[in-house]
Amino acid sequence: MKKQQNESISDKLIAKYSYETQRKAKELRIIDDALFRLIAERKGVCQEILRTLLDDDELEVVSVTAQASISSLERGVTLDALCKLSNGTLCNIEMQKTDNEDDIKRVRFHAAMITANKTKKRTRFADIPSVKILYITEYDALENNQTITHVTRCQNNKGKFIPVDDGEDIIFANTAVKDESKQTKLLQLFLRNDSFNSDDYPELSKAMYHFKKTKEGVSKMCESIETYANERAVDASISACIDFDKTKDETIEYVKSKYENLSDSYILERVTLLWKSKS
Repeated sequence: MKKQQNESISDKLIAKYSYETQRKAKELRIIDDALFRLIAERKGVCQEILRTLLDDDELEVVSVTAQASISSLERGVTLDALCKLSNGTLCNIEMQKTDNEDDIKRVRFHAAMITANKTKKRTRFADIPSVKILYITEYDALENNQTITHVTRCQNNKGKFIPVDDGEDIIFANTAVKDESKQTKLLQLFLRNDSFNSDDYPELSKAMYHFKKTKEGVSKMCESIETYANERAVDASISACIDFDKTKDETIEYVKSKYENLSDSYILERVTLLWKSKS
């Protein structure tokens, strides 16, 4: 009886979502924002991704914040996943599907934002946190026909480029260029919309099984799809207010009246973040 009751509750969790939302949930891939934001909450998954793509089997993730919103005095940004490693390094895992950005400058901006946001006042320059950006795209962002490209700052010493250890590392990875490496094997899994069982990536396999095969997981995906759609709609409304020269207070009141189900704190956070981005 208890099992039947649990199944009934699970069925209701999914039934409250429209057919279209359920259809989209089935089609979601790891590289899609609505699914990655759920998977990225799992520390073990992020550790598997980073160990493979950064080629470091000893790397240890101690904490993860998915959809981390950070800001400076002028602009704000929401990171797909911000990990803290055991050596104190901060690592941003970022997924990008569409080639409509200046990827190189975007990565530079993310690294600068994390550095500024996570550095406390009066911190010695020697103690500024090290930052890594793992930028994963569905296209060859650098157009160099490489699956993985490590970008680091160098000094030009008589025509020879020697790396400078400034605590910043940028790694570009993509699903478009395929080779025989373990990195390609992992990246191709990001394009699958079904559950899989990989001995090499047990944590990722476990996560995909949960979100694709269990009713609770499918329900979470449906919720994530609707949340993502609502966030985009809210952001579009805020951007429209800014474009029409509305004040910050006018924008907040407008968004509150249009989206009555949203909390005041969430609206304030999004308005503040976008206000800085547009200014």
